[in-house]
Amino acid sequence: MKINNKGFTLIELLATMVILSIIMVVAVPNVMGILNGSRANTYVEDAKKLISLAEYEIRATPSLRPDKNACTALTLSYLDDSELDNAPNGGAYESENSYVIVVNKPTAAGKNRYVYYVTLDEKLENGSHRGIKAKSYDDLYSEDSNDLVINGSGVLGAPTSVKGTVGCTGTLTTKTQT
Repeated sequence: MKINNKGFTLIELLATMVILSIIMVVAVPNVMGILNGSRANTYVEDAKKLISLAEYEIRATPSLRPDKNACTALTLSYLDDSELDNAPNGGAYESENSYVIVVNKPTAAGKNRYVYYVTLDEKLENGSHRGIKAKSYDDLYSEDSNDLVINGSGVLGAPTSVKGTVGCTGTLTTKTQT
């Protein structure tokens, strides 16, 4: 008597399903972690670009430079935001709530020293916000820079709300483009 061995048995199919399930349980969280890390890295890189744009504007336009202990906020709408069109989570960067605050913290010798703090706010499709809030150039270049990304139910903060946190004790001037 000849037996037809062209198919799989039920036991073989179940064993295959169990092995594939185990692989999925291990692989999916790792892939999701890699994707989230990549998105966080995009926020950090975009924040670095925004600070570079602000540094250029401050150097090119002396009237933007804040007085001692004062600060100037340059919004995304004021700066050339063409390189920041694609936010990492499919939303859009808020043009008035994404900005760089430039604080003039004079040295001991009384010379001007400009320190830059960036807030990058992406409004997601579900109405929540994600981004980086009031972080300095040094923070963005730290080893844990991907941990700087925060989630919020509302706007991450207008320039007036972070003024004190960044050490601006004088006047805050906000530059926007309409």
